[in-house]
Amino acid sequence: MLLGQASLALSVLSLVYFVSKLFYNLRFHPLARFPGPPLWAASRIPYAWTLLKGDLTQRTKELHDRYGHVVRLAPNELSFIDAQAWQDIYAHHQGRPNFPKNPLWMAPAENGIHSILSANDADHSRYRRLLSHAFSDRALREQEPLLQHYIDFLVRRLREYASTPSSTVDMVQWFNFTTFDIVGDLALGSSFGNLEKARYDGWISVIFAQFKLAAVAVTFRFFGLDGILKAMLPKSAIEKRKRHAETANAKIHRRLEQEEGKDEQRNDFMTYVRRYNDEKGMSVLEIEATFRALVVAGSETTATALSGILGNLLQTPIAMDELVKEVRSACSHESEIVAAKVEGLAYLNAVIEEGLRMCPPVALGMPRLVPEGGSTVSGYPLPAGTFVSCPSYASSRSPLNFPFSPDNFIPSRWLPNHNDPSAPSPPPPKQGTATSAFNPFSLGPRNCLGRNLAYLELRLILARLVWEFEFEFVGRGWRWEGQKSWILWEKGGVVVRVLSRTVGGGGGGKRDLKAAGGK
Repeated sequence: MLLGQASLALSVLSLVYFVSKLFYNLRFHPLARFPGPPLWAASRIPYAWTLLKGDLTQRTKELHDRYGHVVRLAPNELSFIDAQAWQDIYAHHQGRPNFPKNPLWMAPAENGIHSILSANDADHSRYRRLLSHAFSDRALREQEPLLQHYIDFLVRRLREYASTPSSTVDMVQWFNFTTFDIVGDLALGSSFGNLEKARYDGWISVIFAQFKLAAVAVTFRFFGLDGILKAMLPKSAIEKRKRHAETANAKIHRRLEQEEGKDEQRNDFMTYVRRYNDEKGMSVLEIEATFRALVVAGSETTATALSGILGNLLQTPIAMDELVKEVRSACSHESEIVAAKVEGLAYLNAVIEEGLRMCPPVALGMPRLVPEGGSTVSGYPLPAGTFVSCPSYASSRSPLNFPFSPDNFIPSRWLPNHNDPSAPSPPPPKQGTATSAFNPFSLGPRNCLGRNLAYLELRLILARLVWEFEFEFVGRGWRWEGQKSWILWEKGGVVVRVLSRTVGGGGGGKRDLKAAGGK
């Protein structure tokens, strides 16, 4: 009898606490003054459920369209899309603390070692000092032959489809094959063989499966249920993740053990880490964690950008025609499609910027915490520990930031003086200054280290493809906005027919991989 009464009392008290907490979050919480849906403000549950469904990217945009430049996404979380917030949250702050990464999103590996993505500011700076050499202008010039080799390989494989006009190809897969092979070679010393085998390496298949699992892990951490998740994970999933790490580490160690003479010829990522790895450098465990992260961050995101750009070009024939005309006028032979030439193609660069705006590879906000002592974001004083972020998709699709047809693919918005038949009249003002709300590679001390490499890949691959081929959509079309995202996008197919050029043509110059330092 007494035990039953105690259980009832405990249940009532729990219910009272839960209801009181909801009421406090709605009315008295320090963030109660910010707009947002009441259920999201009262509890983390709606946010977590939307994340698990893969709909958080689009839902966040919808909420900003409704409530404005700041939205309360959860009791202790705000989302911003204005230019000032990007500066306040992500830029370096002289004389005051920067906004640290949110540890609920950026957990270390199972062995407790942080990669460059999750490391604290001091360790991140140490890692970045070493890796920055690999992404310098000089390094990119040295790495271009290796990139060109894999682009040649992609073109040769696509020519096989072009020779059979009735065949179709999903360009999303081929973009992934290409970018993973490139970054695999640059980071691990050998490609994954995706282009050669025309299928994903088993290691990469595991990477894609882990995106959803990462979203689940973050959700459990929100509610302090890490231990329960670990207990729930099937042994097969744990073993698969373990084998994934072991396979990657084996590649990394083979690269580390290569003799110095070959290392000097390659000039890849590991070259520079080894060359400058002094007492303030990286340990082997840190190299393992960071290089595993580099393979994903440096390949999947570029493939996503290429998929979004090609899909939008095929839906905007006028823009495609303008791009084809520029590339084919500038380059009379495929051998002329090199970094020095394509970086000066104005419309190509505008197409890339517009593609990154419409389809940012990292669509969710990069989560940060307001530092100790509190800080100000977009003019609002916020208490320490508040979750804050600027979601790229919501920022770059908002009419508050891009008032001219924000959901339309209009490359000329980046070139106001360019005669683009696809542009509205009058032409939109130039967008994308250093203080804008368009920052697909983030900004500040933790901006994307591989930004210049990504732009190089995007320019070379796009220019080569439109110089060499024509593309036709197959099926009912394509819509980026309907895709799911768990940390990164789960991309649908860009299914096309690949056709050879109707005018002109070029050889098929096979570049020498050995000369490029590849495998």
